Amino acid sequence: MVEKKEIKKMDKDQIYKKIEELTKKGESNAKIGLELKKENVLKTKKETGKRIGKIQKELNLNKEIPDDLMALIKRAVTLLKHNEKNKKDTRGKHGYQLTVSKINRLKKYYIKEGILPKDWRYSDQKAKLLVR
Repeated sequence: MVEKKEIKKMDKDQIYKKIEELTKKGESNAKIGLELKKENVLKTKKETGKRIGKIQKELNLNKEIPDDLMALIKRAVTLLKHNEKNKKDTRGKHGYQLTVSKINRLKKYYIKEGILPKDWRYSDQKAKLLVR
């Protein structure tokens, strides 16, 4: 007969500490979830009753810019660099325009929800500095 391995369970405090540690390293919520999955915490909400973002808010580890908006900004910067090298790539320019419009829609939502300050604006120069 094949013996089953014992699965080590993390308790609530250990999960909180792991989330705090990974957030301070600068990991995204998705990567934090993957790391917890490796530690046999399949569903954070099931184990703790809260999602990773709520736990970060509770621990006062809020990120200045949310993960989804930051991912779009990184994408816009790569498209911008591509467009600087390839001036005649009209599809690349169109992709950049679509990405910037997604950023602006998300910005509007986050300002309405109070996550971003009301005077937050997207600009190419600011984005390049953020992504570095």
